[in-house]
Amino acid sequence: MSSKMQTLFLTSLLAAFAAFTAFASAQVVDTEPRMITVVENQENVNLHCRIGRSTNLCLIQVPGFAQFSASPTEPSPVAGLKYFGEGYERGSCGVTIERVTADNSGNMTCTLLVGGKTVMGAIEIVVAFPPEQPFIEARSANLDQVVVDSKLTFDCEAARGNPAATISWFLDNEQIYEGVRPVEPEENFDEVSGKRFFTARSSLTRSIRAEDNGKRLTCQAEHMAYPKGASRTDLVLNVNFQPQALPDQTVYGLQLGRTATASLVINANPPPIVMWNIDGVDYHQGSENGRYAVAIPEALGNNRYNVTLTIAGLTLEDLSKMYTLRASNSFGVEEYRVMLRSQDEVINESSGVGIGEIVGLVLAVLIVLTAVALILVARATGRWCFRGKGSSTSTSAAKIGETSDTESAEMKQPVSKAQRFVNLFSLRGQPTSASERPENGAPELADEQDGKPTEQSPSKAVKDDQTLVYAELELKPAEISFVNKPPASNESTEYAEILYVQQGGAAGAAEGETTPTTATSQARTNSGEDNRPVIDGSAPVKPSTKGDKAGGSVGK
Repeated sequence: MSSKMQTLFLTSLLAAFAAFTAFASAQVVDTEPRMITVVENQENVNLHCRIGRSTNLCLIQVPGFAQFSASPTEPSPVAGLKYFGEGYERGSCGVTIERVTADNSGNMTCTLLVGGKTVMGAIEIVVAFPPEQPFIEARSANLDQVVVDSKLTFDCEAARGNPAATISWFLDNEQIYEGVRPVEPEENFDEVSGKRFFTARSSLTRSIRAEDNGKRLTCQAEHMAYPKGASRTDLVLNVNFQPQALPDQTVYGLQLGRTATASLVINANPPPIVMWNIDGVDYHQGSENGRYAVAIPEALGNNRYNVTLTIAGLTLEDLSKMYTLRASNSFGVEEYRVMLRSQDEVINESSGVGIGEIVGLVLAVLIVLTAVALILVARATGRWCFRGKGSSTSTSAAKIGETSDTESAEMKQPVSKAQRFVNLFSLRGQPTSASERPENGAPELADEQDGKPTEQSPSKAVKDDQTLVYAELELKPAEISFVNKPPASNESTEYAEILYVQQGGAAGAAEGETTPTTATSQARTNSGEDNRPVIDGSAPVKPSTKGDKAGGSVGK
């Protein structure tokens, strides 16, 4: 072949390759799924390629099998593989793997012929296989000599699995989260089998406690290829610790004169050696001395031991003694104090407490009742906080056996404090000067001395149009009644006429004088027991020329 022909051939080949590349980039093959993870011996795994145009050819290449032409109408020439799809006219090209093996791991390719050009698609097949059984390893620690409060680190490993396993920690089926640190899986390749595999690891750091003794520490590896989905390894913790402390113990209900047994349950690992001390005398386990016997600790399980002391013929002196238990093992020593109480003491103590509670309750009830009684008395008598803001002048009158109709006047018109002060002294027979009286036209009261009314001096002229009202004062208290009765022969009521003081006429005003209108005082005998003030409205009004008289006289 000449050089020109070689050049032409290479040029055509490059053009064809370029055209194929351009066509392939223009055509997109959809794969379903893009990647799949299966396990060994999994059956009927479907892989599908699709293009948007009809195809004339479908070539399938599965790892572990030879390439073959898959047809929807013809049987598959390769055992274990067959066509899967919707037909060539829909551009569908796929395969069904009847049973997956580890050799099928890799990329499955599909080649489609469209318009005289070929396009390809690929699906990654991951054949999962289970890792080895997980195992636990303690770092630099002897699991037979684990001491309480020590901090240990445990490693768990699940090797040679694909994909990597997921590791979890449990303590007696309760998952542990604190102190867990996962480690990135390590990837390896086996040249002999041609497989990739991963090793999963996780670490746990934990402070050992006394209650951890006897519990199962579990490392659990989860993987889809495990028959049950998970595999686990257990490690029983053997924690060594000294006897654990307890508060002071009291044994109740013992009977005097009979054999008494004091028991105490303690936790320790390994088993403890015990000794009782009673008033400075030591009594070792398994020994009997006088009335005291000490038994060997009885194992109750889970590192719990029952320690007993037996006393023959319990006496009052035994109840007053202090009993000290000393328990020890190779990891430490602990002491416990025990007190004994007889059945009679328990009854006395409980009854004493009940009496105290009853006495306290009775005192509380008495205090409450006393407080309620004081409040009711104060409310009835108007004392303390139940006293009114102001007091009426009728109170003073009531104290001396008098009844005043000024109460009705005070109820109709408010009275100031200064006015009450003036009225109080006027009732006691102490007249008040005109300068001491309030300027608001307060009513003046007639004084009484020795049961007789005393005439008042002429009142000061009233300013403007104000009116002075004089009310009567009874010399004898009488029963109030609003029903008229026949007059009694030996009873009479004296009245003080109520006078109205008014401004004078125009003539008097011109002369600068105040001319009051005076009604004649009359002494009347009430036909009934009505003690209300009587206003004589029928009395004639006569002008007076006397300017120095501003008030009327009080008649009997």
